[in-house]
Amino acid sequence: MCSLCCYKRNTVLNDCELMKETTEEFYKDVSRDTAENLLKNKQNGTFIIRPSKNSNLGTLSLIQDNKMFHLNIRRREDDLITLGTEKPNEKCFQDINSLINYYISNYLVLYSNGEKTLTLLLPYMEKTIC
Repeated sequence: MCSLCCYKRNTVLNDCELMKETTEEFYKDVSRDTAENLLKNKQNGTFIIRPSKNSNLGTLSLIQDNKMFHLNIRRREDDLITLGTEKPNEKCFQDINSLINYYISNYLVLYSNGEKTLTLLLPYMEKTIC
């Protein structure tokens, strides 16, 4: 399987494998640099979910206003899923698909150099030939 193909399912799942299974259509087994190349020149809010060195659940990589954002997807102590670093009153979800579905129709707030931007998530849909 090439590096841009989606994950093949296993029967025994750890957190990383569970993330891949529940987000199969959005998941790409790529590095940060490859994710940035895939998203370059795409529509605002276009995203993929990829493995992460810093988070056991992965990273949401997206483009907005020609800037790349990489948000850790993390599992909280109460077993809920959320984005980024811990913050008061953070939006939490039962699973990654719920997180994605929410931000497809509700704005995700992004910060870059002190500036606030709102975006809706748009799944990366380009077909890849292996």
